[in-house]
Amino acid sequence: MEQYSDLKLSHVGLIDNHRRSIPWATLFLSLILIAVTVWFIRGGTYKFYTSLFFGLYFLTHQTWVSIILVGVVQSFIFLPLRIISSRHHSDLKDFESELAKTKNDNQYILFRKNVTEGSLPVIFYSLNFVLLTIAFVSVGRVFLLDFYNEKVSPDYLYSFIPYPEYPLNGTVFNFPFFKITQTISLNWSTIFYFWLIVFACYISLKLVWVFLKFFLTKNKKILQIRIKYNRTLIFIGSFIGTLFLFSIIFLRHIPTGFQSIWLSADLAKQNTVFNIITAFGMFFAATHAGYIHQRDAAIEAKKNNIPDEIIAIVFKKHMYITLRNGILLAGLALWVTRLMPSSHDLSVLTFIVLYLISPITFDLLIPKKPHGKV
Repeated sequence: MEQYSDLKLSHVGLIDNHRRSIPWATLFLSLILIAVTVWFIRGGTYKFYTSLFFGLYFLTHQTWVSIILVGVVQSFIFLPLRIISSRHHSDLKDFESELAKTKNDNQYILFRKNVTEGSLPVIFYSLNFVLLTIAFVSVGRVFLLDFYNEKVSPDYLYSFIPYPEYPLNGTVFNFPFFKITQTISLNWSTIFYFWLIVFACYISLKLVWVFLKFFLTKNKKILQIRIKYNRTLIFIGSFIGTLFLFSIIFLRHIPTGFQSIWLSADLAKQNTVFNIITAFGMFFAATHAGYIHQRDAAIEAKKNNIPDEIIAIVFKKHMYITLRNGILLAGLALWVTRLMPSSHDLSVLTFIVLYLISPITFDLLIPKKPHGKV
């Protein structure tokens, strides 16, 4: 008992205050999540995005411009979350890795444990996920509303948003496209020899390092080139099955004549061409995001001295999964958008384009960490 009697009361208070400060983070998260969820259920987010759209329409007087600007404004709204995410990037990556390694039955326990202990990165992870989900569901719901042909209810607009005059302007979106006017077809023997040459080149490139690695492994510059070289081959190999199928279709229908045209999409109606463009956009965005994620993971694995062979196997496996998910997502997008007006396509494509150009736009607004700090 004497060893405990020497413990100062102020020290006990510090320990007790620290323990009590942790649940406050959880309580703060719970209050925000409850408030946002109630706001969403009561139609608050729906009213917000409807008012945002018609507020932009009042300024632009063009429906298609307003749809695009909704995506731009939302990117600015969520910029603070991206800044916070960049600050806790390492902690979030550690949590996601730990969650991925945990069996499904224990993931909820691990997640709940981190939240109740007041882990700020995990609390932010939860809040960010909920807010993004609510935002995208709300935006999608707004553009499913038939406010083009039927007047929007004043209940959906804030009092300071001017009520729009009907009919709405700019409901037709014009975009450049092309039309194939002529094609040629290669015979099957030519296609066979073409792919034989492709496989021979691919195997030859993989064998080059086998003969040279004994002479170049100690050169760090050559080693970096070799890592990029192997990663490129793995990336190509992950897509080779799909490339084979698409190449057969292409080589049997090689375009030789094109014509530039302007296509028009009535945003109040479904448009098949727009649906196909959206599906391709979803596929490209999904595979691009997957590749960037796996590339960063491979770089991090290399820093932690993971063998190149293991990195190559994992990278190829995950790229195959990424490709599969991209195809499934594109197929789902094609099926869903065929049931919706093309204003939804324009909204989705806006978010895709904003994501792809974010490294040279919104990402430049995120403060960089000082060198050497985590």
